Amino acid sequence: MAKGCHLWSARGELCTPKRNGLEVREMLAAAIIKPEVHLFPRSDGPGSSQDLPQFAAMGHRLPISLVDVDDPCWTWSRGCLRTPGACIDGEPIVFRALPSEDPLATEYYAPDFHQAPLQQRHLVSGRSEYFVNNILLQFGLSGVRIEADPMPALYRGTGLGGSNLAHLAAMLLGSALSGLDLSQGQLFVTATQLENQFGVHENDLGEISYGVSLTGGQEALAALQGGFYDNVHLPWFNGPFSVASRPLLDVKDYPAAQQHMLLVNVGRRRESGVTSSGINNIWMSRWRDSDGAAVHAEKPLLAYRAAEALRQQDWRLYAHLVADYRRLRALLCKDYLGGQEELAECCHDSGAEYFPLGAGTGTCLVVAENPRAIAELNEHFTQTSDLASGRMAMPFKIREKGVGFYGFTENGLILPLPPESF
Repeated sequence: MAKGCHLWSARGELCTPKRNGLEVREMLAAAIIKPEVHLFPRSDGPGSSQDLPQFAAMGHRLPISLVDVDDPCWTWSRGCLRTPGACIDGEPIVFRALPSEDPLATEYYAPDFHQAPLQQRHLVSGRSEYFVNNILLQFGLSGVRIEADPMPALYRGTGLGGSNLAHLAAMLLGSALSGLDLSQGQLFVTATQLENQFGVHENDLGEISYGVSLTGGQEALAALQGGFYDNVHLPWFNGPFSVASRPLLDVKDYPAAQQHMLLVNVGRRRESGVTSSGINNIWMSRWRDSDGAAVHAEKPLLAYRAAEALRQQDWRLYAHLVADYRRLRALLCKDYLGGQEELAECCHDSGAEYFPLGAGTGTCLVVAENPRAIAELNEHFTQTSDLASGRMAMPFKIREKGVGFYGFTENGLILPLPPESF
């Protein structure tokens, strides 16, 4: 058995909730410590976007040889879709469960986005902003509110996966409060599926689309498992969104690795009319032409090489592969690089490379072979920081453990079981 390797899937036993909304509401009203989950964002790099369900449909390839998880190089997975990523140890993103103001309603309140709690009674309409209400209703938890703390300044609008984390938080709290007690694997898969499917949208031409946002769940996966992992997507074997993961770095190697990386929020906004969803649409549309599909097809092998460079802590090679993967994404959509001109110039001058997270702008991963370059870039963006725009630097610190649970034991709630080891 390979140390630290896990299988994330929705496999589990058929069961029913143990508590209804009224019982949970009474529990929460009496609770001295309200149940909370603390989630931490992820940083990705080469491999980003390969978790999307459309990539599994169009770019998936079977393992090239006998699956041998004890092979430290995971040679069998060359060409498979993968998303290496780290859980970042910064300020937590906090969600808690409370009794709702309306005892017959589900409620969701995130002060960064809502002036008042979003309420839905008895049923939930298919508008994407009601995604948490939908999760609570699916667990039978009318009379319950999920409430978020204000987002830490660095994370606002930065491509670090806030929507994915909100889905995961609602699933974690709903599962435990109802007593359904799903495993971490089930929670990861279900939260990802709901984010892709809940909500109905109609454009000016009357065309219908679905989903809160486009995701393959890599943000939720990193938040659950912590650490720095290589996640290989294997939907043919354990169902949609299933993942086999291996640690890329030992905990003892975190301090050395952290000297070669930095997160920089450029504090810039895109040009008018350019949005994350628009960039995602352009990327996906390139599957329709042979030139675009050929660019997409280059990504899996490049991501494998990047994962191996990380595992071997070859920072010169990893920085080179970061630049290559950024180039591929820019070939597919030039708007991806908008607003990053200053960072690009600074990296060029210092010998570093950068990678815009998510759909670009916001936060970028910076990588350099020479730790001095990271220190200098950190100093530059710290000295010129601007909290109002979000411009700032955050040292790259890897969180060893994933999600934090608070108030669960005190309220008799069961923590979700971890994924299967193999």
